[in-house]
Amino acid sequence: MNLQTEARESLRKAKHFVLDGGEQILAGRVDEEHGVSASPGATALACLSLLALGRSYESAYRRGAHWLWKHRQPDGWGKYEGDKPDEEITKLARTVLQGSQGGLLAKLVLLAQARQFSGMILSLGQRVVPGLKGPTPEEIALPRILEERVLAKLPVYGRPVVVAASLLAAQDNQKGITEGLNYLSLQQMADGSWAEDIVATGMGILALLRFGTHREKADQAGRWLVQKQYSNGSWPAFDQLYTWAVGWAVNVFSEANLSGSEDEWVKRALVWLKEGQNLDGSYGTTPPCTHPDIDDTAVALSQVQENQLTVQLLRSLQNEDGSWGTFPSFKGVPPNIQCELPVYIPSADVTVHVLEALWHQDSRVQEQAIWRGLNWLLAQQGEQGDFPAAWFEGRVYTTAQVLELLSKWKFSWEQWRSARQIYLARRKSLDFLLAAQREDGGWGCPVESALTLAALWCYQKRVQPEVFERGIKYLLEQQRENGSFKAAYRGVYAKGWNYEEPISTALTAIRALDRYLRLNSSRDR
Repeated sequence: MNLQTEARESLRKAKHFVLDGGEQILAGRVDEEHGVSASPGATALACLSLLALGRSYESAYRRGAHWLWKHRQPDGWGKYEGDKPDEEITKLARTVLQGSQGGLLAKLVLLAQARQFSGMILSLGQRVVPGLKGPTPEEIALPRILEERVLAKLPVYGRPVVVAASLLAAQDNQKGITEGLNYLSLQQMADGSWAEDIVATGMGILALLRFGTHREKADQAGRWLVQKQYSNGSWPAFDQLYTWAVGWAVNVFSEANLSGSEDEWVKRALVWLKEGQNLDGSYGTTPPCTHPDIDDTAVALSQVQENQLTVQLLRSLQNEDGSWGTFPSFKGVPPNIQCELPVYIPSADVTVHVLEALWHQDSRVQEQAIWRGLNWLLAQQGEQGDFPAAWFEGRVYTTAQVLELLSKWKFSWEQWRSARQIYLARRKSLDFLLAAQREDGGWGCPVESALTLAALWCYQKRVQPEVFERGIKYLLEQQRENGSFKAAYRGVYAKGWNYEEPISTALTAIRALDRYLRLNSSRDR
C-alpha cells in the first residue's frame, strides 16, 4: 500500500469520526470519545460539590470517585491523564477519596476545609493565559472583589468562580458575605450553572452550602453537574466546544468536494449555527446559553453562508491596537445580549481566526479592519519567525495559521510598506516551520503537524516533496482505529488545566490529508 492510498484511508476514517461526533453535537450531547477530554481536577471538584450536596447525588459522586481511583498515579493526579502530578489537584482528588469513606462526617469535614479548597482554586487560577491582568491578591478578598472596578478586571465568565473562591476563603463574620452570596445567586444561569463551567459551578455550590443559603440554587447547579458527567464517571475541564467544532467542520468539509452524507450534515449544521446565534450576532461555545466568545464567533462565519450581523459585531469589537481578544463584555443574558468593549485577553490566534472570517466574507468592505488587524499581528512575530499562542502550548500552532493567512494577500504598490512586511514575515515563518520539523516527521503533536502541512500546501513550490511525505507519515502513525488522533493535551484552559478536543484535532488532519492528496493529484497530471 503506497502513501497516497494510506492517506485516503486515513482521511475516510477521520471524516467518519468527525461526522459521528457532529451528529452527537446536533443532538445535544457528546460522549467521552468525542468530547473535551476528562479532567482529574474538574472531576475532583465536581465530586466534592456533589458530596456536599448530600445523598441524592451519591451515585454520581461515587462514579466520579471511582474514575479518580482508577486513574491515580503513584504520586497523585495531574492536569490530564498521564500528566505529572499536580500538588493542588492531588489534594482535591485525595479529599474526594477520603470523603467516600463516610457520609455526614465527611460532609462536615469537607465544608470545614472550604478555605483550603479556595486556596487551591485561586492558586490554579493564577496560572492563566498571558494578557489577562486580573485583580491583585488583595483585591480578591471580600468585600473588595465585589467592587465594580475590580470585577471589571475579569471577563464575565470568570467572575463567579473568583467570587465563590473569595466566599470560601472568608471568615465567618467577614464583611461582604451576604453581598457575595447574592451576587452568585444573580449570576447563576437558567440551566443552573455558572457560565456553563464545571469549575465555576462546583465552586458556586460549595460557597452557597458553606453559608447555608440558596439551597434550591445549589441543588439546581448539582443537577446540571450530573447532566454533564460522562458515562465513565469523569467530567471534562469545561463544557463542550460545540460551536468551534461545528463551525470549523463546515469550513473544512466545504473546502473539497462533498459526499452525499457530508453535504447533508453541512446543511443541517448551518441551520444549527443560525439557531444558536445570540441576538447581537455573537456565539458562545455551546449555544444558545453560553457567554459569548470571539473565537467561536469567528469560526461560525462560514465560507458558504454570509452573516453580516456577525461581521459587523466583529468589526465593532476590534481593539484600538488592531487586535481581537477572546471574551467580550456584554449586557443581558444569552441569547438576548449585546457585546461591547472591552474584550479580554488579546490573542494572536483569535486575531488570525477573525481575520480569516472577515476575509471570507468580503475583504473589500472589511479592508480597514483587516489591515489594522494584520499590522498588529505582524508586530507579534518573534525573531525566529514564530508567533505566540494564547490558547495552545507550542509556537508552531499560531505560526502555521498566520503563514496560511499571509498567503491570501496580493502585493500592491498602494500598500507597498505592508506588502514588504508581509513578504518578510511569511518568509521568516516559512523558514521557522521548515526548520521545526522533527526527526519523526511531525511538528510536536498531531494538531501542530496538521496545521503546518496545511499551511505549507499554500507554498508548495518552495517546499520539498519529502517534507510533506514525512509529515503525512507522522499523521498516519498518530491515528487511532476509530479515526481520531492521539491526544497531546496542549490546549490551554483559562485555569491552567490542559485539555484535548478530539474533533478539532481530527479536522486539522482532514484538511492536511485532503490538501496532500490534491497536491499529488495535480503533480500526476
